[in-house]
Amino acid sequence: MPLVDPRPIVERAHARGRAVVGANVSTIQMVRGVIQAAESAGRPVLIQFNRSGLSLIGGVDVAMLVVKTIAEESDAHVALHLDHADTLDEISAAINAGFGSVMIDGSTLPFERHLTLAQSARGLTTWSRLPLEAELGHVAGNEAGVTIGDASWTNPDEAARFVEASDVDWLAVAVGNTHGGPAVGGLQIDRLQAIRAAVDVPLVLHGASGLTDEDLFRAVELGVAKINVGTALHQAAANGMRDYIQQRPGDLRGALQRSEANVAEAATALLTAPWAL
Repeated sequence: MPLVDPRPIVERAHARGRAVVGANVSTIQMVRGVIQAAESAGRPVLIQFNRSGLSLIGGVDVAMLVVKTIAEESDAHVALHLDHADTLDEISAAINAGFGSVMIDGSTLPFERHLTLAQSARGLTTWSRLPLEAELGHVAGNEAGVTIGDASWTNPDEAARFVEASDVDWLAVAVGNTHGGPAVGGLQIDRLQAIRAAVDVPLVLHGASGLTDEDLFRAVELGVAKINVGTALHQAAANGMRDYIQQRPGDLRGALQRSEANVAEAATALLTAPWAL
């Protein structure tokens, strides 16, 4: 099936009180594993690349070709998203390559500079009609390809001002979630409730690999319509290769196939979770 527009997928998830999975990937095997899982589960998925993933696979044009080719061989509904770009050049390159949605991440900048960057990104996406995601507050942690600074939680009042002034389509929030590992202290449900009351756009939760289904289901009830998972999928891919090579040293093809199978298993668990669209 050809790549699909992610906007109606996220909007449908938002309307139904569910969330679509944003699967961050870095290799062809990971792309294949996630799309295989989406086809088997009959669920839509956003394939996502950040700067590190793009570097590994060969850039935005190669990423587009790989995902488009594998999606067209599948019955799954697959969209392609650029994650954590922090420059307008990255946004432009993804738009020109044919990505279906993009994220501008100025979350480590002072509020006014961040807002200006998001407004400039909005200008780039308006003519192409692509959905724009931005992050307010900063999700810290440790994940390749993500700008990491000290955690700062999303301020609900700032969120209302930011969404109105930037006209972003989706807002990624920092409510106790952490890139690359489990949330410290758990999700801040009161903060998430206040953000939900302040803005009406779909919310996005980054750093979901370490959260429980109970945490995620509660977040989805409060307006999170896209949940990004990267670390768990990369760990599944790496563990598959490691385990296989320990049994059959030198068999790279077999190791890559095991990596793909592990990713498909991990992605299936996500796509069939009770909170998933």
